[in-house]
Amino acid sequence: MLGQGGTSTVYLATEVTGGGRGALKLFHRELTRHPKILKLLLAEARLVAAIDHPGTVKVLDDGVNGDCAFIVFEVLVGESLDDLRQARGGRVPLGEMMPIGDAVMDALAAVHRAGVVHRDLKPANIHILVGGGVKLLDFGFAKQRGYTADAAQDVVGTASFMPPEQALGLTKKVDARSDVWSLGATLFFCLSGQSVHTGKHLDAMLLASAQVKPRSLADAAPELPSKVVAVIDRALLYPKIERWPDVDAMRTAWQEAHPHYLPSLPPPKFSADPAFLDDSALLEDVEAHASEGAFFDPRKDLFDSVKPRLAPKPPPLPRRKP
Repeated sequence: MLGQGGTSTVYLATEVTGGGRGALKLFHRELTRHPKILKLLLAEARLVAAIDHPGTVKVLDDGVNGDCAFIVFEVLVGESLDDLRQARGGRVPLGEMMPIGDAVMDALAAVHRAGVVHRDLKPANIHILVGGGVKLLDFGFAKQRGYTADAAQDVVGTASFMPPEQALGLTKKVDARSDVWSLGATLFFCLSGQSVHTGKHLDAMLLASAQVKPRSLADAAPELPSKVVAVIDRALLYPKIERWPDVDAMRTAWQEAHPHYLPSLPPPKFSADPAFLDDSALLEDVEAHASEGAFFDPRKDLFDSVKPRLAPKPPPLPRRKP
C-alpha cells in the first residue's frame, strides 16, 4: 500500500502477464455502489488523459470489475513536495524552491490550456522525481469545461490551500485563477513553513479562507527577496481580477524574480517553525482578525471586483422597553 485517502487506497501493483508495474488506485466499495458517484470518480482518468504534458502523471488503465473500480497510474520514484519540506526542517530553501516552482507552473499552465482546473493543488499533490522533474498528482477534484469530478457541488479541496471563492462553495466562480491562489499558498507554505491563514480547527481555516485578507509572505519570512514575495503576494490577492491573469504570467514574473546570486550560494539554513510542526499547538485564532476589520462580506461579488470591500458593521440591536 502506497497511501490511503477519503475515496480510495493506492497500491504498488505488478501486471501478471506483462510484469509491468503501476500505481493501482482502488476506490472504496461503498462509493462504487452508486452509479453517479462512480462515474464522477472515474472521470479523473478522462481529465488526466486530456492533458498532454510530462508534468502530469500518466494513466495506464481504468475500469470496473464487479464492485471494484480502479485507475492505474504510472509509478513515480521520488517524494512529495511536502516530504521534501519536512526533510529540510520545515522550509524549502529558496534556491531549491525556485526551479521546483518554475516546473510546477509549467505543468499547471498545460493543465489550464487543456481546460482543466485542478482545485486541490498543494505540496502533497506535487511529486519531486528522483533525478529531477515534477509531476502534478490527484485530479480527483478537478473539473473540465462544464464537467466536474466531485459528487458534491460545494466545498472541495484542502482548507489551507483553498481560495476564497472555493471555500465559500461558489463552484461557478472557481477557475484557473483559483489554482493560481492555491499555487501561491503552496509556495508561501514551503518557503515559510507556515500556512497563509492559521486557525485552531478546520472550520476556522475555512472561515479564514473565505473571509480574511491574506497576509504578506514578508510577515512570515521577512528574509526573502522582495521580488519573490511580490509574485506570491499577488497570487494570493482576495479578488480574482487582481491576481495573476494566468499561470504563464505568474511564471514570467517568477523567473524575473530569480536572484542572480542564488546559484553560487550554499542553501540557506532555515529553522522550522515549532508552532506549525507541533500538531497539538494552538495556532493563531482567526476570530482575532475580526477586531482588525480584516473580514470581507462574502455576500457581495468580491471575486470579480477591482477593489475589495470590507464587511459593514452590523446595526445595533434594538432596546426593549421595560
